[in-house]
Order: sequence, then structure tokens, then C-alpha cells
Amino acid sequence: MAASNESTLQRTFSVVEYLSREKRKVPLQELAGALCLTSAAAHRLLNGLMELGYVDQDENKRYYLTYKVYKVAGKSLNRDNFLQDMIPYMNYFAMRYGCEVGLTVFADDTIIHVLNVGRNINLGKDCLRPGQVFPLYCSAPGKAFLAQMAPDALSRWIEESALLPHTIRTIIDKQQLYQEIRRTRDQGYGVSEGELYDIVYAVAFPIHDQSGAAIGTFNFRMLPETYQENMCSTFTEDVQRALENFGL
Repeated sequence: MAASNESTLQRTFSVVEYLSREKRKVPLQELAGALCLTSAAAHRLLNGLMELGYVDQDENKRYYLTYKVYKVAGKSLNRDNFLQDMIPYMNYFAMRYGCEVGLTVFADDTIIHVLNVGRNINLGKDCLRPGQVFPLYCSAPGKAFLAQMAPDALSRWIEESALLPHTIRTIIDKQQLYQEIRRTRDQGYGVSEGELYDIVYAVAFPIHDQSGAAIGTFNFRMLPETYQENMCSTFTEDVQRALENFGL
């Protein structure tokens, strides 16, 4: 019985993880096929999650996660007052530079957007949502994450990854991406120049825990003209110095 319960729990979380990766509502048959489940098994798991309020379905019987998931995730992220501690620093940077500052966290091999403050960039349906996962190779936080990898691990990751163009500026040449991540490591911050969204340029600076380990980034998002102005000034040096003074 214990093994059966464990297996059910694993399958349940696999459903949640699959739905969280999708930017759309998912039909039953697709989810069942993707997770190698029978339709009946997938339906039972989805019904259980619906009863708990974590999943809902639309009029076409396509499934999606509810905001209750983000509520639970937010409580987890805010352990030890993490969010309350970060928001004043983010407000400081947003007010000083007049741009949007987002908080991302590293979770296994993914980058998760938690919240943002400051001047929002209107992307319509593509606006950032809490819990949104950034692609590693074409986002500023993702490049900052990849820069933490050992050279051999980075080479393997790039070799095994499919680099798809989100915009005409996305780096999809693997050798070019490797050089870009080396440059990111040397300069200490990640840059995305319209590689994920056409009109959004971003600079992501790692933030660290008390042991010195990188746990996420402050992601500065701005329009191209603001980016050019900042990068021609002492913007990056000033932010890095401030983060060091803040103990981040």
C-alpha cells in the first residue's frame, strides 16, 4: 500500500509539473500521452487535483493550474521572510533606474520568475506571470544560471539542448552560445538583447545566500533605448557595487 501511495503521489506531481511547463490549457489525451498514463489514470489524478482546487478545466475540458498553486509556492518562497527582504532592494533599483526589476530564483535546472516591481513593460498576453519558467539560453537570468556551471557541464548542456529562436536575435549557434556564457561568467551578469521578446532588453545580476551560493537574480528589464543608455554608463558597475554593499 505504501508503494502504491508513493507511486500515486509521484504521478500527481508529474501532472502538476507538466501543466506548469505549458503556456496553454491541455486536453486530457495529450497529458496522458505525455506522461505515459492511461486516460483513466490521468483523469483520476486530475479530478483529485480539481477537488483540492489546484486544477480547473474550461468549457472544452482542457486542464490548467489555478492560482492556488502560486499561492502555495509563494508561501514556500517567502520562508524566512525571503520576499519581504528582497522587495526593498528591488524597489531601490527600480526607482533609481526607472525600469522593471524582477526576482527570479534557481530551482534545479530551471529559472522561475517570482515577482516584479517598477515600470512594467506591456507585452500583452506575453507579460510575465508568477511561476513562469525562463528558457536558459535566451534570457538574461538563464545565462546567469548557465554561467555558474563548470565548463564541461556547460558544454554538455549546450550540446544536448535544442536552441529554438524566440526572436530573430536569439542565439541558436551552439559555439556562439558557449562564448556568450563565458563572457557572462567573466562580466558577472547575464544579458538578453531582444532574444526572448523583441522589444525587451534585460540585464540579470546574480543574488547570493549567506554561504555565497547564487540562488537567483535581479532581472532588470527595459526598452532598447533605455538599455543602450544604461550600458553606455556605469550602470552595471553601480549595480554590482550596490549588491555587494547590500550583502547580496
